[in-house]
Parts: sequence; C-alpha cells; structure tokens
Amino acid sequence: MIGIPVGTLIAGAGIFSVALGLGAQGFVKDIVTGFFILLEQQFDVGDEVKIDTVSGTIHAVGLRTTQIIDYDGTLHFIPNRNITIVSNLSRNDMRALIDIYFDPSSDIQKMTTIIKDINQKLTPKYKEITQGPTILGTVDNGNGILSFRVVIYTKNGAQYTVQRAFLTEYLETLTQKGFKINNSPVNLAAVSK
Repeated sequence: MIGIPVGTLIAGAGIFSVALGLGAQGFVKDIVTGFFILLEQQFDVGDEVKIDTVSGTIHAVGLRTTQIIDYDGTLHFIPNRNITIVSNLSRNDMRALIDIYFDPSSDIQKMTTIIKDINQKLTPKYKEITQGPTILGTVDNGNGILSFRVVIYTKNGAQYTVQRAFLTEYLETLTQKGFKINNSPVNLAAVSK
C-alpha cells in the first residue's frame, strides 16, 4: 500500500534492533555491575580505594558510574563495567612499614635497644596505633640489601603520619648515637667485590 516492500521494512527494523542492542549492551553491563557493587557494599562514599590505576576517595556511587576524587583533586568517572578489581583501603587497619638502611658493620643489638626505647616513648602519643610497633630486626630485601624493619598497624588514614613520626625519630636518634644511616639501600653484593 505505501509502496515500500515489507521485506525491506523488516530488514531495516532488524538492523535497527541489532544496532540498538549492541549500543545498549555497555549500558546494561554498567547497570548490572553497579547493582552488585551497591548490593555487596564493595565500597561506600568516603572510602579510600584503588580501582585499576586510579587511587583516591569515592565521591559518588551510581548504577552506571562510580566517581573517584584522585589525590591531586581530579574527579574520575569510571563506568561500572570497567571495574574488575577494587582494593578498598578503608576497611581494615593499615600497616606502616619502616625500613632503616644501615651500615652492615653496625651494632645490631645496640640499634634494637635504641629502637625499643623510641617505641616506648612514641607509642603512647599515637592513639591511632592498633598493634605494635613490632621489631622484625634485620631483613634482607633481596640482592644483599639489608635494612632494620619495624611494623606498626594503625587505624586507616593514620599510617603515613605514624610512619613519618617514627622514622624521623629513629633516624635522628640513631644518627646522634653515632650510627651510619644510609639514604639509599646498600647492596652488599656490590660492596664485597
């Protein structure tokens, strides 16, 4: 009646349906993934997270996208279908790992005593500390690189403040007591040649 063959109309409608289906596929994946992110409470607004190469604070969570404010202030919009692995840094206590690179000829027992004294002095000042400080002592970091290691667990967000405070006190006190502290790791394999 209109003068257009029915076969052409059906073929055109079929092509349009396929195009619409392919275009909506990403949208549907975003919605389904967003639903499970919200259902499983993988992260909440305000949580510190790492998603792929983006690290920062969750600004908003929606069914289609998740918004993260990076540490430099950049607002990232991440389609939920692209979120495969999430590291939520806000859910547990965090570890402050302190390595002191020292001269291998140092008196390790004396260094341990000094570190213990500093720990007893500083620990009461930081209510954020949940466990430790634990002295692991001399650690081989690979390739003959030695350090004196201390581990402290803190409430989330306090690990860097505690790490800086303890490391600063360790370095200042050990230097005052005559210990040679290296600014960078010393490779014992290179020293012994």
